[in-house]
Amino acid sequence: MQKIALLALVLAVTAAKFIDTHTTLAQINADPFGHVVLSAIKAHLQASTPANEVNMLLNGVGAGLVQDQNDHDHAFELDTTTNNRIVEDLEKEILYHQNQIASNTQLRDDTIEALAVSEEDIRVTISDIANNEATYAREEATRNQQHETFVAKVAAIDDVIDAIDEAAKLIQHLSLGASFAQLKSKYDVLHKKLSDNTSHTALLQPVITALTELATHGVNQKALTKIAQLLSEIRQQLVQEKAAKTDVEERQAAHWAEFSVHLANEHTRLVERKAQLEVQIQEQKDTIEDAQSWIEFHTLELENSEERLAGQQAWYAVQSDIYETQTAERTAQQEIVDRLQEHISEKLSTTAQFIASRN
Repeated sequence: MQKIALLALVLAVTAAKFIDTHTTLAQINADPFGHVVLSAIKAHLQASTPANEVNMLLNGVGAGLVQDQNDHDHAFELDTTTNNRIVEDLEKEILYHQNQIASNTQLRDDTIEALAVSEEDIRVTISDIANNEATYAREEATRNQQHETFVAKVAAIDDVIDAIDEAAKLIQHLSLGASFAQLKSKYDVLHKKLSDNTSHTALLQPVITALTELATHGVNQKALTKIAQLLSEIRQQLVQEKAAKTDVEERQAAHWAEFSVHLANEHTRLVERKAQLEVQIQEQKDTIEDAQSWIEFHTLELENSEERLAGQQAWYAVQSDIYETQTAERTAQQEIVDRLQEHISEKLSTTAQFIASRN
């Protein structure tokens, strides 16, 4: 409001040439600054000071106004320079914190996505380890069962071969002249052993039949030769059967040895992979936590910088208003001084009369 009043006063003083001197001086007197200046002039006039000293007084007042404005301009220029530097620094701080928030937010979000992939990978890896261990246990049990079956079958074949060898010895003894009566006890044991066998019943049945006929119809060389030949053939079949089963056993054992190494290596790889993923997951969690902490830190710093910038801008706005107001005041005051100098120079008697009559 004061600024508006001063501007109005300047306009009024400028238009004074169209108004009578009394009115112009009354307007100047109504202004506080004008009133003070008129009081000073009144004091000089009462002391019968020459007109040139009154002009010197007004010149001094005008010079003071100019000096005050120069000082004010310089101070405001310094304020402006300082303000611009502070604002620039704060804007850089704000941009820095904004960039840090953006980069850490991106890092956090990217790492969250990567963590989800890692957690899925470790779930799959744990499942693969369980499947690997289950496969190993299942295949090992199968292999053990195969070996146990092989051992049992080979033992059964060996038992039959032993029985065939005993029968061959019995036939040989009979062929060399031993009587059946002498070998009757061995015959009975051997016959029972062959009859009780369940693993090669079909293969042994011809032998059992031949031995039974031998005991029933008596010993003759032709029958003994036939039985000896039959025993040789059966023994050869049993040896071939044992060799075939042994070959299968060796191939199965070799396959298991190779497969078990593969499973063991795969298990080692999966366990190492799981350990790596555990480390990776922990690092990713730490990265997310650190990024979130930095986001929160820079968010607080950003708010602080923005508050400081707003405060600085508010301060400068106040300084600008003060500068503009005081500049307008000095302009108005200079106008008053100029008008008074004009009246003192051109209308001294009228001015003196007005000053003398004023309160």
